[in-house]
Amino acid sequence: MCMSLLQNCKVHYIPGWDCHGLPIELKVLQSLDQDARNGLTPIKLRAKSAKFAKATVKAQMASFKRFGVWADWDHPYLTLDPEYEAAQIEVFGQMVFKRYIYRRRKLVHWSPSSRTALAEAELEYPEVHVSKSMNAIFKLLTTPTKDGLLDEFPKLSLAIWTTTPWTIPANAAVAVNSKLQYAIVEVQSPSPDVTSSSEDGKKRIGSVLKGSKIPFFIVALDLLSTLESKWNVKLAVKKTVFGSDLENCRYAHPINGEECPVVIGGDYITTESGTGLVHTAPGHGQDDYITGLKYNLPIISPVDDEGKFTEEAGIFKGLDVLGDGNAAVIDHLDQLSSIIMVEPYKHKYPYDWRTKKPTIFRATAQWFASVEGFREAAMDAISQVVWTPSQGVVMGLQIPTRFEFYFGSISDLSSPLQRLKNPSLHCNPSQLPVTHLPTRFTSLLGKYIFASLFFLFVSLDFVDVIAKLIMFSFSFSIYRINDGFGENPVKQPFECDD
Repeated sequence: MCMSLLQNCKVHYIPGWDCHGLPIELKVLQSLDQDARNGLTPIKLRAKSAKFAKATVKAQMASFKRFGVWADWDHPYLTLDPEYEAAQIEVFGQMVFKRYIYRRRKLVHWSPSSRTALAEAELEYPEVHVSKSMNAIFKLLTTPTKDGLLDEFPKLSLAIWTTTPWTIPANAAVAVNSKLQYAIVEVQSPSPDVTSSSEDGKKRIGSVLKGSKIPFFIVALDLLSTLESKWNVKLAVKKTVFGSDLENCRYAHPINGEECPVVIGGDYITTESGTGLVHTAPGHGQDDYITGLKYNLPIISPVDDEGKFTEEAGIFKGLDVLGDGNAAVIDHLDQLSSIIMVEPYKHKYPYDWRTKKPTIFRATAQWFASVEGFREAAMDAISQVVWTPSQGVVMGLQIPTRFEFYFGSISDLSSPLQRLKNPSLHCNPSQLPVTHLPTRFTSLLGKYIFASLFFLFVSLDFVDVIAKLIMFSFSFSIYRINDGFGENPVKQPFECDD
């Protein structure tokens, strides 16, 4: 804008503010006590958020004026203006009619203690959290492996490990690493001292190892010695297979008995801990969610806002998933002869930074916009835009100058859709006023040195008039430097004086 002014062009700069989004709602919720939050309806929350946004706009506008920013401050645009929202609804309506809009569950960090979703920046990861880790078995029903590799083992089970037993009701698959070797093992010579508890009273041996007929297990070959020591048993290897051989085997869900698949997971499946087989609940884990999308698994999340099981969890309805619900799931599985061992596991775990209490991963229903139908049209429109500045980072702001990296590989734009706020959706990108700024000294000197010195000067609390003079002086210097060393600026498509 400054460059256009120095070229004797008339520039009408209209400032604008994004007034929607979860951060604003979270700021409002932070200012309320627990009782006020519990009684807050969505309509009341929106009203309070709008009030907060307008107050913030007013404060920021005063700061920008003091910085000497030249703009049409009497006529800014706000995304909460009815006219602006109506324009976005029009675009949304067109997308609905073209079937670009659909609904699907997506994971969020959820805090049962504050009953709200949290951003990653609002989480703390203390290293003192102790979970009840559980080794359990899921009984295989069918083994359609190549050349009948597993046909000789009629009673075969998958041995899994999890630090969140409460997610078992939401289980949809067991994931393996296609590149790892897995062993079919037989439990031999269980310790005669196996009891319900270990010597320290913390480790609990499950009903599986105390039974008279222990089934064959499938575990990662590299974890064999670790599991023998942990379970206090001798494991005899009967056969080895690769994880890829186990894909499409079917097992019985340990609670409801439904048939579930063995799937191929990602690199998150390692032999650093566990058994090498991962209980997969797409509604309660990020890696699980991605694997679930790959295999079109059901995204089940039978947990409400308070962190309690819903009716979808059956007999566990109403129980706190981080408390009695977790214990109830373990006890139920033990009664069904599915527990190998339960023991405490100390590790990092996400906590709500406000309440200092643990959070959970939870899938909530959200809206999505598929870009498959308009990808090419969008890319063509973007190719007509001259991105300014041409670099990807300017004064700390990330700007996608090679937009195909960001847009070309994306299949969906996720929610909430009320945050679709790009006014250029309503016009031809070739009609947008764009100034091509110089790239050499303007980038290095004009952006970084000017920004640093100018904001340092303003922070010293000098009068506004002097600040404006300094800003103009720096802008003029940048223009002169560019005149001698940089590229020639392109005229703005605005009316210019002759």
